[in-house]
Amino acid sequence: MSHKNKENAMHYVKNSLIPFLSIFYLLTTAMLPDSTSALLLLSVLLVHSSVLSCRIGTQTECDAAPFVPGHNLVGEGFDVVTQQRKEVNVIDVKTYLSPSKTCKLCTNPLKKHLPSSVVDWSYVSQCSPDIHSRLHTSVGLKVQMFVFAGLDAGGTGSNAYKFVSQRSKEDRYTFSIHSVACSHYGFILSNTPPLTLKFKKQLDILPTHYNNSTKNEFRKLINTYGTHFFRMVNLGGRLRRLISSRSCLASLNGLNARKVTKTVGLGKMQLSRVKKSCIRVLKNLDSATNFSSGLHQNFTEVSGGNGWLGEFSIFQNDSIDYMNWLKSLKEYPDVVSHSLRPLYELVPNELQKAAVKDAVEQYLKDNAVKKSPKEPHCEGKTPNVASNCCPLHASWGTLSVTIVRAHHLNGSSFVHSYSNNPQWDAEFNLGKVDTSLELKIEVWDKDWKSDDLLIRCEKYLIPGSHTFTCKGQYGNVEVKYMLTCDPYLTGEKCSHYKPSPLETDDWRSLKPLFPRRGSSEPCPDPESARNRKLVKLAEKKNFLHRLEEDY
Repeated sequence: MSHKNKENAMHYVKNSLIPFLSIFYLLTTAMLPDSTSALLLLSVLLVHSSVLSCRIGTQTECDAAPFVPGHNLVGEGFDVVTQQRKEVNVIDVKTYLSPSKTCKLCTNPLKKHLPSSVVDWSYVSQCSPDIHSRLHTSVGLKVQMFVFAGLDAGGTGSNAYKFVSQRSKEDRYTFSIHSVACSHYGFILSNTPPLTLKFKKQLDILPTHYNNSTKNEFRKLINTYGTHFFRMVNLGGRLRRLISSRSCLASLNGLNARKVTKTVGLGKMQLSRVKKSCIRVLKNLDSATNFSSGLHQNFTEVSGGNGWLGEFSIFQNDSIDYMNWLKSLKEYPDVVSHSLRPLYELVPNELQKAAVKDAVEQYLKDNAVKKSPKEPHCEGKTPNVASNCCPLHASWGTLSVTIVRAHHLNGSSFVHSYSNNPQWDAEFNLGKVDTSLELKIEVWDKDWKSDDLLIRCEKYLIPGSHTFTCKGQYGNVEVKYMLTCDPYLTGEKCSHYKPSPLETDDWRSLKPLFPRRGSSEPCPDPESARNRKLVKLAEKKNFLHRLEEDY
Protein backbone atom coordinates (compact mmCIF):
# COMPACT_ATOMS: atom_id res chain seq x y z
CA MET A 1 0.00 0.00 0.00
CA SER A 2 1.41 3.41 -0.99
CA HIS A 3 2.56 5.91 1.64
CA LYS A 4 1.60 9.58 1.58
CA ASN A 5 2.84 12.60 3.48
CA LYS A 6 1.64 13.60 6.90
CA GLU A 7 -1.33 15.53 5.50
CA ASN A 8 -2.62 12.31 4.01
CA ALA A 9 -2.47 10.35 7.27
CA MET A 10 -5.51 8.14 7.66
CA HIS A 11 -8.08 8.47 10.40
CA TYR A 12 -10.05 5.62 11.87
CA VAL A 13 -13.17 5.27 13.90
CA LYS A 14 -13.28 2.74 16.67
CA ASN A 15 -16.67 1.18 17.29
CA SER A 16 -16.89 -1.03 20.38
CA LEU A 17 -20.16 -2.70 19.55
CA ILE A 18 -19.52 -6.00 21.27
CA PRO A 19 -17.98 -6.31 24.77
CA PHE A 20 -14.22 -7.04 24.67
CA LEU A 21 -14.19 -6.68 20.86
CA SER A 22 -13.03 -3.42 19.34
CA ILE A 23 -13.61 -2.80 15.65
CA PHE A 24 -11.76 -0.06 13.76
CA TYR A 25 -12.88 1.50 10.47
CA LEU A 26 -10.68 3.04 7.84
CA LEU A 27 -11.08 6.65 6.72
CA THR A 28 -8.78 8.61 4.42
CA THR A 29 -7.78 12.22 5.07
CA ALA A 30 -8.86 12.92 1.52
CA MET A 31 -12.34 12.83 2.97
CA LEU A 32 -11.55 15.66 5.38
CA PRO A 33 -11.17 19.39 4.64
CA ASP A 34 -7.77 19.31 6.37
CA SER A 35 -6.10 17.35 9.14
CA THR A 36 -6.66 20.05 11.75
CA SER A 37 -10.42 20.13 11.23
CA ALA A 38 -10.92 16.37 11.40
CA LEU A 39 -12.27 16.41 14.94
CA LEU A 40 -14.65 19.25 14.11
CA LEU A 41 -15.95 17.41 11.06
CA LEU A 42 -16.43 14.21 13.01
CA SER A 43 -18.39 16.02 15.69
CA VAL A 44 -20.68 17.50 13.03
CA LEU A 45 -21.36 14.25 11.21
CA LEU A 46 -21.85 12.21 14.34
CA VAL A 47 -25.08 13.94 15.12
CA HIS A 48 -25.68 12.06 18.35
CA SER A 49 -22.44 13.23 19.99
CA SER A 50 -19.98 16.08 19.70
CA VAL A 51 -17.02 14.46 21.49
CA LEU A 52 -14.54 12.03 19.95
CA SER A 53 -11.60 10.33 21.63
CA CYS A 54 -8.73 9.98 19.17
CA ARG A 55 -5.20 8.59 19.43
CA ILE A 56 -2.31 7.62 17.20
CA GLY A 57 -2.45 4.00 16.13
CA THR A 58 0.33 1.64 15.15
CA GLN A 59 0.63 0.18 11.67
CA THR A 60 -0.64 -3.16 12.96
CA GLU A 61 -3.77 -1.54 14.36
CA CYS A 62 -4.23 0.54 11.22
CA ASP A 63 -3.80 -2.40 8.86
CA ALA A 64 -6.30 -4.46 10.85
CA ALA A 65 -9.08 -1.89 10.46
CA PRO A 66 -11.45 -2.44 7.50
CA PHE A 67 -12.60 0.30 5.18
CA VAL A 68 -15.99 1.80 5.89
CA PRO A 69 -18.83 0.71 3.55
CA GLY A 70 -18.86 2.69 0.34
CA HIS A 71 -15.61 4.52 1.06
CA ASN A 72 -14.61 4.35 -2.62
CA LEU A 73 -17.74 6.10 -3.88
CA VAL A 74 -16.71 9.55 -2.70
CA GLY A 75 -13.70 9.58 -5.03
CA GLU A 76 -15.50 8.52 -8.21
CA GLY A 77 -16.15 10.55 -11.32
CA PHE A 78 -19.70 11.38 -12.39
CA ASP A 79 -21.29 12.15 -15.77
CA VAL A 80 -24.08 14.73 -15.48
CA VAL A 81 -25.40 13.83 -18.95
CA THR A 82 -25.91 10.12 -18.33
CA GLN A 83 -26.39 10.67 -14.57
CA GLN A 84 -24.15 7.73 -13.83
CA ARG A 85 -21.18 7.10 -11.61
CA LYS A 86 -18.16 6.23 -13.73
CA GLU A 87 -16.95 3.63 -11.19
CA VAL A 88 -13.43 4.94 -11.71
CA ASN A 89 -11.73 6.92 -8.97
CA VAL A 90 -10.12 10.26 -9.63
CA ILE A 91 -9.43 10.83 -5.91
CA ASP A 92 -7.12 8.63 -3.85
CA VAL A 93 -9.27 7.27 -1.02
CA LYS A 94 -7.15 4.21 -0.20
CA THR A 95 -3.95 5.65 1.21
CA TYR A 96 -4.16 5.76 4.98
CA LEU A 97 -0.65 5.52 6.50
CA SER A 98 1.50 8.56 7.24
CA PRO A 99 5.23 8.52 6.38
CA SER A 100 5.86 7.32 9.94
CA LYS A 101 3.49 4.39 9.32
CA THR A 102 0.93 5.53 11.85
CA CYS A 103 -2.64 6.73 11.67
CA LYS A 104 -5.15 8.40 13.91
CA LEU A 105 -7.76 6.19 15.57
CA CYS A 106 -11.00 7.71 16.84
CA THR A 107 -13.56 6.00 19.04
CA ASN A 108 -17.11 5.94 17.75
CA PRO A 109 -19.31 7.61 20.41
CA LEU A 110 -22.41 5.86 19.06
CA LYS A 111 -21.27 2.41 20.13
CA LYS A 112 -24.07 2.08 22.65
CA HIS A 113 -26.79 3.14 20.29
CA LEU A 114 -26.01 1.42 17.01
CA PRO A 115 -26.83 -2.11 15.93
CA SER A 116 -23.82 -4.27 15.18
CA SER A 117 -24.48 -3.97 11.45
CA VAL A 118 -23.82 -0.22 11.45
CA VAL A 119 -20.14 0.15 10.59
CA ASP A 120 -19.41 3.77 9.81
CA TRP A 121 -17.81 6.65 11.67
CA SER A 122 -20.00 9.31 10.06
CA TYR A 123 -23.32 7.95 11.17
CA VAL A 124 -26.01 10.30 9.87
CA SER A 125 -28.85 7.81 9.73
CA GLN A 126 -31.93 9.47 8.32
CA CYS A 127 -34.63 7.18 6.99
CA SER A 128 -37.79 8.44 5.39
CA PRO A 129 -40.22 5.53 4.98
CA ASP A 130 -42.90 7.93 3.76
CA ILE A 131 -43.46 8.40 0.07
CA HIS A 132 -42.44 11.77 -1.34
CA SER A 133 -44.24 12.68 -4.55
CA ARG A 134 -44.02 15.38 -7.18
CA LEU A 135 -46.35 15.88 -10.14
CA HIS A 136 -45.34 17.22 -13.55
CA THR A 137 -47.07 17.59 -16.90
CA SER A 138 -45.50 15.76 -19.80
CA VAL A 139 -44.25 19.05 -21.19
CA GLY A 140 -43.42 20.63 -17.87
CA LEU A 141 -41.31 17.86 -16.37
CA LYS A 142 -37.64 18.72 -16.34
CA VAL A 143 -36.16 15.27 -16.26
CA GLN A 144 -32.96 16.64 -14.82
CA MET A 145 -34.94 17.55 -11.68
CA PHE A 146 -35.57 13.84 -11.27
CA VAL A 147 -31.95 12.93 -11.77
CA PHE A 148 -29.99 16.11 -11.15
CA ALA A 149 -31.43 19.39 -9.94
CA GLY A 150 -30.62 22.67 -11.59
CA LEU A 151 -28.93 21.69 -14.85
CA ASP A 152 -30.91 22.22 -18.05
CA ALA A 153 -28.58 20.22 -20.27
CA GLY A 154 -27.89 17.51 -17.72
CA GLY A 155 -29.54 14.13 -17.64
CA THR A 156 -30.34 14.02 -21.36
CA GLY A 157 -28.45 10.75 -21.67
CA SER A 158 -29.88 9.15 -18.54
CA ASN A 159 -32.28 6.24 -18.51
CA ALA A 160 -34.91 8.41 -16.85
CA TYR A 161 -34.68 11.00 -19.61
CA LYS A 162 -34.90 8.32 -22.28
CA PHE A 163 -38.03 6.95 -20.62
CA VAL A 164 -39.72 10.36 -20.49
CA SER A 165 -38.59 11.28 -23.99
CA GLN A 166 -39.95 8.07 -25.47
CA ARG A 167 -43.27 8.40 -23.68
CA SER A 168 -43.64 12.02 -24.81
CA LYS A 169 -43.20 10.94 -28.42
CA GLU A 170 -46.06 8.47 -28.03
CA ASP A 171 -48.76 10.45 -26.24
CA ARG A 172 -49.56 13.25 -23.85
CA TYR A 173 -48.44 12.22 -20.40
CA THR A 174 -48.40 13.54 -16.88
CA PHE A 175 -45.41 12.37 -14.88
CA SER A 176 -45.05 11.93 -11.16
CA ILE A 177 -42.00 11.09 -9.09
CA HIS A 178 -42.32 8.96 -5.96
CA SER A 179 -39.42 8.10 -3.70
CA VAL A 180 -38.33 6.73 -0.37
CA ALA A 181 -34.77 7.06 0.87
CA CYS A 182 -32.45 6.14 3.71
CA SER A 183 -29.11 7.82 4.36
CA HIS A 184 -26.65 6.12 6.72
CA TYR A 185 -23.16 7.41 6.03
CA GLY A 186 -21.64 10.69 4.96
CA PHE A 187 -18.31 11.64 3.40
CA ILE A 188 -16.66 14.86 2.45
CA LEU A 189 -13.50 15.53 0.45
CA SER A 190 -10.76 18.01 1.27
CA ASN A 191 -10.37 21.13 -0.84
CA THR A 192 -7.17 19.72 -2.32
CA PRO A 193 -7.72 15.96 -2.47
CA PRO A 194 -4.89 13.69 -3.68
CA LEU A 195 -5.40 12.24 -7.17
CA THR A 196 -5.16 8.59 -8.15
CA LEU A 197 -2.06 7.50 -10.02
CA LYS A 198 -4.16 6.38 -12.99
CA PHE A 199 -5.83 9.79 -13.32
CA LYS A 200 -2.46 11.55 -13.06
CA LYS A 201 -1.08 9.41 -15.88
CA GLN A 202 -4.12 10.28 -18.00
CA LEU A 203 -3.45 13.98 -17.44
CA ASP A 204 0.22 13.55 -18.34
CA ILE A 205 -0.67 12.58 -21.92
CA LEU A 206 -3.58 15.00 -22.32
CA PRO A 207 -3.07 17.90 -24.79
CA THR A 208 -2.86 21.41 -23.41
CA HIS A 209 -5.43 22.86 -25.83
CA TYR A 210 -8.93 21.82 -26.85
CA ASN A 211 -9.78 22.02 -30.56
CA ASN A 212 -11.16 19.86 -33.36
CA SER A 213 -7.94 17.90 -33.67
CA THR A 214 -7.77 17.11 -29.93
CA LYS A 215 -11.51 16.72 -29.31
CA ASN A 216 -11.43 12.92 -29.34
CA GLU A 217 -8.73 12.75 -26.67
CA PHE A 218 -10.72 14.97 -24.33
CA ARG A 219 -13.88 13.01 -25.08
CA LYS A 220 -12.07 9.82 -24.04
CA LEU A 221 -11.22 11.51 -20.74
CA ILE A 222 -14.88 12.42 -20.21
CA ASN A 223 -16.05 8.93 -21.17
CA THR A 224 -13.69 7.45 -18.59
CA TYR A 225 -13.91 9.89 -15.69
CA GLY A 226 -17.10 11.87 -16.35
CA THR A 227 -17.70 15.60 -16.14
CA HIS A 228 -17.61 16.07 -12.36
CA PHE A 229 -16.45 14.41 -9.17
CA PHE A 230 -18.16 13.92 -5.83
CA ARG A 231 -17.33 16.62 -3.30
CA MET A 232 -19.68 15.25 -0.66
CA VAL A 233 -21.89 12.18 -0.62
CA ASN A 234 -24.52 10.65 1.60
CA LEU A 235 -24.67 6.89 1.29
CA GLY A 236 -27.60 4.59 1.83
CA GLY A 237 -30.35 3.66 -0.58
CA ARG A 238 -33.22 5.09 -2.55
CA LEU A 239 -36.24 3.72 -4.35
CA ARG A 240 -37.58 6.08 -6.98
CA ARG A 241 -40.41 5.48 -9.39
CA LEU A 242 -41.27 7.73 -12.30
CA ILE A 243 -44.90 7.16 -13.32
CA SER A 244 -46.23 8.28 -16.68
CA SER A 245 -50.02 8.46 -16.89
CA ARG A 246 -51.82 9.23 -20.15
CA SER A 247 -53.38 12.64 -19.52
CA CYS A 248 -56.30 12.38 -21.93
CA LEU A 249 -57.02 8.70 -21.36
CA ALA A 250 -57.29 9.49 -17.66
CA SER A 251 -59.75 12.26 -18.52
CA LEU A 252 -61.87 9.85 -20.55
CA ASN A 253 -62.00 7.56 -17.51
CA GLY A 254 -63.27 10.35 -15.30
CA LEU A 255 -59.90 10.67 -13.58
CA ASN A 256 -57.24 13.30 -13.31
CA ALA A 257 -53.53 12.64 -13.37
CA ARG A 258 -53.18 13.40 -9.67
CA LYS A 259 -55.66 10.65 -8.76
CA VAL A 260 -53.95 8.12 -11.02
CA THR A 261 -50.47 8.79 -9.67
CA LYS A 262 -51.68 8.91 -6.08
CA THR A 263 -53.33 5.51 -6.50
CA VAL A 264 -50.34 3.90 -8.21
CA GLY A 265 -47.52 5.61 -6.28
CA LEU A 266 -44.61 3.33 -5.55
CA GLY A 267 -46.78 0.31 -6.23
CA LYS A 268 -47.11 -0.62 -2.55
CA MET A 269 -50.92 -0.50 -2.54
CA GLN A 270 -52.82 -3.79 -2.66
CA LEU A 271 -56.17 -4.37 -4.35
CA SER A 272 -57.79 -5.38 -1.08
CA ARG A 273 -57.05 -1.96 0.43
CA VAL A 274 -58.39 0.38 -2.24
CA LYS A 275 -61.82 1.60 -3.29
CA LYS A 276 -63.64 -0.11 -6.12
CA SER A 277 -63.17 2.92 -8.34
CA CYS A 278 -59.40 2.57 -7.99
CA ILE A 279 -59.10 -1.15 -8.68
CA ARG A 280 -59.08 -0.71 -12.46
CA VAL A 281 -56.43 1.99 -12.08
CA LEU A 282 -54.18 -0.38 -10.11
CA LYS A 283 -54.82 -3.08 -12.69
CA ASN A 284 -53.95 -0.53 -15.39
CA LEU A 285 -57.23 -1.01 -17.21
CA ASP A 286 -59.03 1.56 -19.36
CA SER A 287 -62.79 1.45 -18.75
CA ALA A 288 -63.76 4.09 -21.31
CA THR A 289 -62.25 2.80 -24.55
CA ASN A 290 -60.59 -0.52 -23.61
CA PHE A 291 -57.25 0.83 -24.80
CA SER A 292 -54.90 -2.15 -24.67
CA SER A 293 -51.75 -0.32 -23.57
CA GLY A 294 -53.27 0.85 -20.29
CA LEU A 295 -53.44 4.09 -18.35
CA HIS A 296 -49.90 4.30 -17.07
CA GLN A 297 -46.32 3.04 -17.28
CA ASN A 298 -43.43 3.39 -14.89
CA PHE A 299 -39.67 3.55 -14.68
CA THR A 300 -38.19 2.28 -11.41
CA GLU A 301 -34.72 3.02 -10.13
CA VAL A 302 -33.23 1.34 -7.06
CA SER A 303 -29.86 2.43 -5.71
CA GLY A 304 -28.05 0.57 -2.97
CA GLY A 305 -28.93 -2.63 -1.21
CA ASN A 306 -29.16 -6.28 -2.08
CA GLY A 307 -30.24 -6.08 -5.72
CA TRP A 308 -34.01 -5.79 -5.11
CA LEU A 309 -35.77 -4.62 -8.29
CA GLY A 310 -38.22 -2.30 -6.54
CA GLU A 311 -41.42 -4.07 -7.58
CA PHE A 312 -44.43 -4.76 -5.34
CA SER A 313 -47.29 -7.18 -5.93
CA ILE A 314 -50.81 -5.71 -5.94
CA PHE A 315 -52.29 -9.12 -5.19
CA GLN A 316 -50.40 -10.10 -2.04
CA ASN A 317 -48.27 -8.64 0.71
CA ASP A 318 -44.66 -9.04 -0.37
CA SER A 319 -43.24 -6.23 1.73
CA ILE A 320 -40.64 -8.62 3.15
CA ASP A 321 -38.46 -7.97 0.10
CA TYR A 322 -38.74 -4.24 0.68
CA MET A 323 -37.84 -4.59 4.34
CA ASN A 324 -34.87 -6.81 3.54
CA TRP A 325 -33.69 -4.20 1.07
CA LEU A 326 -33.87 -1.50 3.74
CA LYS A 327 -31.83 -3.64 6.11
CA SER A 328 -29.20 -4.36 3.46
CA LEU A 329 -28.47 -0.67 2.81
CA LYS A 330 -26.05 -0.41 5.72
CA GLU A 331 -23.83 -3.10 4.27
CA TYR A 332 -24.31 -2.26 0.58
CA PRO A 333 -24.83 1.49 0.37
CA ASP A 334 -24.94 3.62 -2.75
CA VAL A 335 -25.00 7.35 -3.35
CA VAL A 336 -28.29 8.84 -2.16
CA SER A 337 -27.42 12.51 -2.40
CA HIS A 338 -24.32 14.37 -3.39
CA SER A 339 -22.63 17.64 -4.10
CA LEU A 340 -20.55 17.84 -7.26
CA ARG A 341 -17.52 19.79 -8.39
CA PRO A 342 -16.29 20.19 -11.98
CA LEU A 343 -13.63 17.71 -13.04
CA TYR A 344 -11.42 20.46 -14.44
CA GLU A 345 -10.79 21.78 -10.90
CA LEU A 346 -8.58 18.74 -10.28
CA VAL A 347 -6.27 19.52 -13.21
CA PRO A 348 -3.08 21.20 -11.91
CA ASN A 349 -1.87 22.52 -15.28
CA GLU A 350 -3.69 25.79 -16.03
CA LEU A 351 -3.73 25.30 -19.82
CA GLN A 352 -5.07 21.76 -19.45
CA LYS A 353 -7.61 22.96 -16.90
CA ALA A 354 -9.05 25.50 -19.36
CA ALA A 355 -9.06 22.87 -22.11
CA VAL A 356 -10.93 20.31 -19.96
CA LYS A 357 -13.44 23.00 -19.02
CA ASP A 358 -14.07 23.79 -22.70
CA ALA A 359 -14.38 20.10 -23.55
CA VAL A 360 -16.96 19.46 -20.83
CA GLU A 361 -19.00 22.50 -21.84
CA GLN A 362 -19.02 21.34 -25.46
CA TYR A 363 -20.04 17.85 -24.34
CA LEU A 364 -23.01 19.31 -22.48
CA LYS A 365 -24.01 21.47 -25.43
CA ASP A 366 -23.83 18.46 -27.74
CA ASN A 367 -26.34 16.72 -25.49
CA ALA A 368 -28.74 19.65 -25.07
CA VAL A 369 -32.33 19.09 -26.23
CA LYS A 370 -35.27 21.12 -27.44
CA LYS A 371 -37.67 22.54 -24.95
CA SER A 372 -41.07 20.88 -24.91
CA PRO A 373 -44.16 22.87 -25.85
CA LYS A 374 -46.31 24.23 -23.08
CA GLU A 375 -49.23 22.27 -21.73
CA PRO A 376 -52.41 23.62 -23.39
CA HIS A 377 -55.26 25.18 -21.49
CA CYS A 378 -58.79 25.32 -22.90
CA GLU A 379 -61.48 27.51 -21.49
CA GLY A 380 -65.13 27.81 -22.49
CA LYS A 381 -68.36 25.86 -22.64
CA THR A 382 -67.80 23.71 -25.68
CA PRO A 383 -69.18 20.24 -24.97
CA ASN A 384 -66.84 17.37 -24.15
CA VAL A 385 -63.68 19.42 -23.63
CA ALA A 386 -61.81 19.50 -20.32
CA SER A 387 -59.68 22.41 -19.16
CA ASN A 388 -56.54 20.62 -20.38
CA CYS A 389 -58.08 20.30 -23.88
CA CYS A 390 -58.70 16.56 -23.45
CA PRO A 391 -62.07 14.99 -24.24
CA LEU A 392 -64.30 14.16 -21.30
CA HIS A 393 -66.10 11.26 -22.98
CA ALA A 394 -65.56 8.87 -25.86
CA SER A 395 -67.88 8.69 -28.89
CA TRP A 396 -67.97 12.42 -29.56
CA GLY A 397 -67.15 14.38 -32.68
CA THR A 398 -67.98 17.35 -34.88
CA LEU A 399 -70.56 16.76 -37.61
CA SER A 400 -71.39 18.62 -40.80
CA VAL A 401 -74.23 17.32 -43.03
CA THR A 402 -75.00 18.38 -46.62
CA ILE A 403 -78.31 17.47 -48.31
CA VAL A 404 -77.06 17.24 -51.88
CA ARG A 405 -80.02 16.39 -54.10
CA ALA A 406 -83.20 14.32 -54.43
CA HIS A 407 -84.41 11.98 -57.16
CA HIS A 408 -87.92 11.12 -58.28
CA LEU A 409 -89.76 12.83 -55.50
CA ASN A 410 -93.47 12.07 -55.57
CA GLY A 411 -95.19 14.88 -53.73
CA SER A 412 -98.60 16.53 -53.99
CA SER A 413 -100.29 16.27 -57.38
CA PHE A 414 -102.34 19.45 -56.93
CA VAL A 415 -99.51 21.90 -57.47
CA HIS A 416 -96.17 21.33 -59.21
CA SER A 417 -94.29 24.43 -58.20
CA TYR A 418 -90.92 22.70 -57.71
CA SER A 419 -88.85 19.99 -59.43
CA ASN A 420 -89.11 16.33 -58.51
CA ASN A 421 -85.28 16.19 -58.81
CA PRO A 422 -84.13 19.22 -56.82
CA GLN A 423 -80.41 20.14 -56.34
CA TRP A 424 -80.18 21.57 -52.83
CA ASP A 425 -76.54 21.42 -51.59
CA ALA A 426 -77.81 22.61 -48.22
CA GLU A 427 -75.13 22.37 -45.52
CA PHE A 428 -75.90 22.01 -41.81
CA ASN A 429 -73.08 22.39 -39.30
CA LEU A 430 -74.34 20.45 -36.30
CA GLY A 431 -71.26 21.03 -34.14
CA LYS A 432 -70.52 18.59 -31.33
CA VAL A 433 -72.57 15.41 -31.45
CA ASP A 434 -72.81 12.10 -29.64
CA THR A 435 -71.57 9.69 -32.28
CA SER A 436 -73.21 6.71 -30.61
CA LEU A 437 -76.55 8.07 -31.87
CA GLU A 438 -77.96 7.64 -35.38
CA LEU A 439 -78.30 10.45 -37.91
CA LYS A 440 -81.95 10.82 -38.88
CA ILE A 441 -82.83 12.19 -42.36
CA GLU A 442 -86.39 13.20 -43.34
CA VAL A 443 -87.77 14.83 -46.51
CA TRP A 444 -91.20 16.46 -46.31
CA ASP A 445 -93.58 17.81 -48.91
CA LYS A 446 -95.00 21.07 -47.64
CA ASP A 447 -98.72 21.25 -48.44
CA TRP A 448 -101.37 23.90 -47.84
CA LYS A 449 -103.38 21.53 -45.68
CA SER A 450 -100.87 19.12 -44.10
CA ASP A 451 -97.21 18.29 -44.77
CA ASP A 452 -96.39 14.86 -46.16
CA LEU A 453 -93.36 12.74 -45.14
CA LEU A 454 -91.74 11.51 -48.37
CA ILE A 455 -88.44 9.98 -47.21
CA ARG A 456 -87.12 8.87 -43.85
CA CYS A 457 -83.97 6.95 -42.89
CA GLU A 458 -81.53 6.55 -39.99
CA LYS A 459 -77.83 5.82 -40.28
CA TYR A 460 -74.92 5.29 -37.90
CA LEU A 461 -72.00 7.43 -38.95
CA ILE A 462 -68.30 6.70 -39.17
CA PRO A 463 -65.46 9.23 -39.09
CA GLY A 464 -64.43 10.88 -42.33
CA SER A 465 -66.24 12.23 -45.41
CA HIS A 466 -68.94 9.94 -46.77
CA THR A 467 -71.95 9.99 -49.10
CA PHE A 468 -75.03 7.79 -48.90
CA THR A 469 -78.54 7.67 -50.39
CA CYS A 470 -81.75 7.51 -48.40
CA LYS A 471 -84.36 5.54 -50.29
CA GLY A 472 -88.04 5.90 -49.57
CA GLN A 473 -91.41 5.02 -51.07
CA TYR A 474 -91.72 8.50 -52.57
CA GLY A 475 -88.19 9.07 -53.85
CA ASN A 476 -84.51 9.13 -52.91
CA VAL A 477 -82.23 11.76 -51.35
CA GLU A 478 -78.43 11.98 -51.55
CA VAL A 479 -76.65 12.97 -48.32
CA LYS A 480 -73.03 13.87 -47.70
CA TYR A 481 -71.49 14.24 -44.25
CA MET A 482 -68.16 14.94 -42.57
CA LEU A 483 -67.57 13.53 -39.09
CA THR A 484 -64.40 14.54 -37.26
CA CYS A 485 -63.68 12.75 -34.00
CA ASP A 486 -62.77 14.83 -30.99
CA PRO A 487 -59.05 14.96 -30.18
CA TYR A 488 -57.60 11.64 -28.96
CA LEU A 489 -60.57 9.68 -30.34
CA THR A 490 -60.71 7.47 -33.41
CA GLY A 491 -62.31 4.32 -34.81
CA GLU A 492 -65.91 3.43 -35.48
CA LYS A 493 -68.19 5.96 -33.79
CA CYS A 494 -65.06 7.67 -32.41
CA SER A 495 -65.15 5.19 -29.56
CA HIS A 496 -61.47 4.23 -29.50
CA TYR A 497 -58.57 6.08 -27.92
CA LYS A 498 -55.93 7.57 -30.21
CA PRO A 499 -52.56 8.32 -28.58
CA SER A 500 -51.29 11.67 -29.77
CA PRO A 501 -48.14 13.52 -28.67
CA LEU A 502 -48.58 17.13 -27.72
CA GLU A 503 -46.42 18.34 -30.60
CA THR A 504 -48.57 16.60 -33.21
CA ASP A 505 -51.99 16.15 -31.65
CA ASP A 506 -55.15 17.81 -32.91
CA TRP A 507 -56.14 19.71 -29.77
CA ARG A 508 -54.96 22.81 -31.66
CA SER A 509 -58.19 22.68 -33.68
CA LEU A 510 -59.80 24.05 -30.52
CA LYS A 511 -57.61 27.17 -30.41
CA PRO A 512 -60.16 29.67 -31.74
CA LEU A 513 -62.70 28.53 -29.18
CA PHE A 514 -60.55 28.36 -26.08
CA PRO A 515 -58.39 31.37 -25.16
CA ARG A 516 -55.96 31.06 -22.30
CA ARG A 517 -57.10 32.13 -18.87
CA GLY A 518 -57.07 35.91 -18.57
CA SER A 519 -56.16 36.41 -22.22
CA SER A 520 -57.79 36.67 -25.60
CA GLU A 521 -54.96 34.68 -27.16
CA PRO A 522 -55.55 31.08 -28.31
CA CYS A 523 -53.88 28.05 -26.77
CA PRO A 524 -50.09 28.27 -27.01
CA ASP A 525 -48.66 27.01 -30.28
CA PRO A 526 -46.12 24.23 -29.78
CA GLU A 527 -44.45 25.23 -33.04
CA SER A 528 -43.68 28.79 -31.96
CA ALA A 529 -40.12 30.01 -32.40
CA ARG A 530 -39.71 30.33 -28.64
CA ASN A 531 -40.47 26.65 -28.13
CA ARG A 532 -38.11 25.58 -30.90
CA LYS A 533 -35.10 27.03 -29.16
CA LEU A 534 -32.54 24.72 -27.64
CA VAL A 535 -32.34 24.42 -23.91
CA LYS A 536 -30.44 27.41 -22.59
CA LEU A 537 -27.17 26.72 -20.84
CA ALA A 538 -26.04 28.72 -17.88
CA GLU A 539 -23.57 31.53 -18.42
CA LYS A 540 -20.32 30.05 -19.53
CA LYS A 541 -18.26 31.81 -16.91
CA ASN A 542 -20.09 30.28 -13.97
CA PHE A 543 -21.66 27.31 -15.72
CA LEU A 544 -19.73 24.37 -14.28
CA HIS A 545 -18.81 26.08 -11.04
CA ARG A 546 -22.39 26.28 -9.83
CA LEU A 547 -23.22 22.60 -10.19
CA GLU A 548 -23.37 21.80 -6.49
CA GLU A 549 -27.08 21.05 -6.17
CA ASP A 550 -28.03 17.96 -4.21
CA TYR A 551 -30.51 15.73 -5.88
